[in-house]
Amino acid sequence: MPRRPSNPSPGADKAAASGSETELKLSLPGADPARVGTLLAQLPLLANLPVAVQRLDNVYFDTPDQRLHRARAALRVRRIEVDGAPARWVQTLKTAPTATGGLSQRGEWETPVAGPALDLAALQATPAWPALDPDGTLWPQLTPAFVTEATRTLRDVQGEHGARIELVLDIGRVRTMAAGDSGAATAAPGGKKTSAGQRRKTKAPAAATAASTATGEVALCELELELLAGQPEALFALADQIAQHIAVLPASVSKAERGWRLLEGTTHAPRRARLPSLTRATPVSAAAAAVLAEALGQFLDNLGGILQSDGPELVHQARVGWRRWRSALWMFKPLFAHHPLPDAAPLRPLLKAMGATRDLDVAGLESLPPWSEAYIDGDAERAEQWQAMETAVQAERRIRRAGLLSVLQAPATGRALLQLEQWLHALPQATAATDVGAQPLGHWARRRARRLHRRLKQAVRALKNAPAPTPPTPGSSTTMPPVASPDHQHRVRLLAKRTRYVLQSLTLVLPKRRTRRWADRATDLQTRIGAARDLMLLATLLEPLGVDGAILGFMRGVAAGRLADD
Repeated sequence: MPRRPSNPSPGADKAAASGSETELKLSLPGADPARVGTLLAQLPLLANLPVAVQRLDNVYFDTPDQRLHRARAALRVRRIEVDGAPARWVQTLKTAPTATGGLSQRGEWETPVAGPALDLAALQATPAWPALDPDGTLWPQLTPAFVTEATRTLRDVQGEHGARIELVLDIGRVRTMAAGDSGAATAAPGGKKTSAGQRRKTKAPAAATAASTATGEVALCELELELLAGQPEALFALADQIAQHIAVLPASVSKAERGWRLLEGTTHAPRRARLPSLTRATPVSAAAAAVLAEALGQFLDNLGGILQSDGPELVHQARVGWRRWRSALWMFKPLFAHHPLPDAAPLRPLLKAMGATRDLDVAGLESLPPWSEAYIDGDAERAEQWQAMETAVQAERRIRRAGLLSVLQAPATGRALLQLEQWLHALPQATAATDVGAQPLGHWARRRARRLHRRLKQAVRALKNAPAPTPPTPGSSTTMPPVASPDHQHRVRLLAKRTRYVLQSLTLVLPKRRTRRWADRATDLQTRIGAARDLMLLATLLEPLGVDGAILGFMRGVAAGRLADD
């Protein structure tokens, strides 16, 4: 369904007034903005393609209480400059996307306008605006919110099976509004333009007013692959060809979302788990796609955050996203006989680096600090030992973070994540007509949840009934290990996590009281075993760092005491 004339030049305007947008967005981890354009031009598949360059300045609009943002819609006016020609202005309305990681599909309506003011008639001509502003109260409240500025390089690429793809490189920034912005104008009722200083005053909630005073900017350096004709699979094929040479990561955060996060001061906030929208009548195939997409989205969004910030919670939530992904794979495993998973081996270096980073984060920020006073106990020499240990831990944290960033910037990592996205995109079509995929979720989910709960109960029973270590036999220095070894405890903890994540994802379709009770028990078990394991792991983590033996002995004693209490 081409939305452009045949044989368009790169950068030609999108068809006005109606359409939809299917695109794959890729961040460029570790890329030098000054060189990435040259690297792209050197790729064999792009080397001889015509290139168009545009200068884009966008002003995004919303109400003081962010009604469009809350509806997951975006409204902007774009100023376009090409090769010194007179600037053109385009107004764009986008509706809530359906996204799987970096691949999104959403409604999009673009209309040429005379200048930076919003055009009410053009909005009313779209099928989406009446639903967003049914009583006309939203329109008069619209004001500029933030700005994006970018140099855009465009290529028109012929993809697989006759597909046409617009490949876009955007380099620039998202920033808050500033005095003198050419786009700092809005439309008053009736469509009359007013300057920013004469804008119609609308009382905003305190939170919205505070957000509007935020200042700052975030950098843009990303690729967008937009489907002009053909099937979405062609986007993944082109992305894979690029990812063989340039490090990429699927990215689901739009420029508009970055602007709102900038205003709200949440640019580097971790993405936590969200509840998929499910009913008991939802087919199992569709439910699997929704649950897996949400988990993968949490994983990918936090990976993107790790590239921009050293916040330890980003690593934690990325690992949570991956655990939720793995838990959902178990839950819906019967589907995958018809749609085999891609090989996850290329992601092992990433998962290992994340685990190593998280272990030191927990040690330095959670496990060690509560015990400092007990160890030092007013002793100056012990205080020096503890300070030296903290310095060593912080240095090792920096080393492990650098290793994690290096893995994120490896082309193999991006390629493996793209393969997961492509597999997930194809999942509904591949499994919808199967016996399992066509079943309503309700009863099927109950059976799977009960099975998982039984497994956890059996594992806990085995843990509680584990015998004490066998004493050494006469003349022998060895003992038989206990059944409840650290590895056994760790397996039970992982099973508790799986139970918790599955129950949380399916909470809308499972019996409420029983689900809450099972989830609470799994969470408690996970927490108790996890705290003990973290203490047991401390000595193993600290010893290679040259930490004083007195501290190692102290922490081993603490861990042994905790295990005895449990």
